[in-house]
Amino acid sequence: MQIVYKIRNVVNDKFYVGSTVRQRNRFRDHVRLLQKGKHHCPHLQAAWTKYGSDCFKFEVVEVVPDGESLQAAEDRWLDEHRGQEYCYNLGRHSDAPWRGIPKEQHPGFGRAKTPEAKATISATLKAYYAADPANHPRRGKKHTPEALAKMAQKTVHRGEAHYRFGKTLSDEVKAKISATQKGVKKGPRTLTEEGRARIKAAAAAGHYASFKGKQHTLEARLKMSKGVVENTSGREFDSLTAALQHYGLLMPTLRRALKTGKPLSKGPHAGLAFSYK
Repeated sequence: MQIVYKIRNVVNDKFYVGSTVRQRNRFRDHVRLLQKGKHHCPHLQAAWTKYGSDCFKFEVVEVVPDGESLQAAEDRWLDEHRGQEYCYNLGRHSDAPWRGIPKEQHPGFGRAKTPEAKATISATLKAYYAADPANHPRRGKKHTPEALAKMAQKTVHRGEAHYRFGKTLSDEVKAKISATQKGVKKGPRTLTEEGRARIKAAAAAGHYASFKGKQHTLEARLKMSKGVVENTSGREFDSLTAALQHYGLLMPTLRRALKTGKPLSKGPHAGLAFSYK
């Protein structure tokens, strides 16, 4: 049976409102938590501790017919009585009692949550906001100039101001970052006219030509080079350049053959196939 009930203080007629389909079990759960001092409603818990269990009565105030929403019935009671001096309830919604209340009044305020609890909360809020955009607490609101300035200061992490400036990431952290970013589609980058002008000016000043006038060392060239195998004869080359010089090919031709895995179809070396060593 679907019911809405009160836990009423007979001394001053203040009450707590709830709903259930298992009356006996629900009442027993309330008593167990109240006797342990761990009830989720701090006002009801304080009153129970002050007056004692003999001063409280469990009363059925509405029977909700099958097929009708029990949550809607409890929400009507909360809308009418919550916030009044005689009502112990703090929660605004029957399905999520603590949504929308000041964080300091939440029974879990200041307690660390497990990853599982965080994931559950996140999924619940996302579904709640998706059901109706008006549910989002910042719907139609704008940040104040002070808040915008404060956020702008937090996002400046360039050069020495960056929180990781001068620090080296461990291989474990690098692997974690790599795994997190793989497969994540990056949004298109939009540049303003001012941004384009700054990039052009920096390029003209040579700020991007960091390697201009320099040469790679032999060790670096060997490290960057990729070995190539001509599959027909089995001949091996230490680099693409060595294969180009041997066969007199152009780089686009060799790269296309390496990428597709198909043999050359034209020219004096038609039929040759290449792969990386």
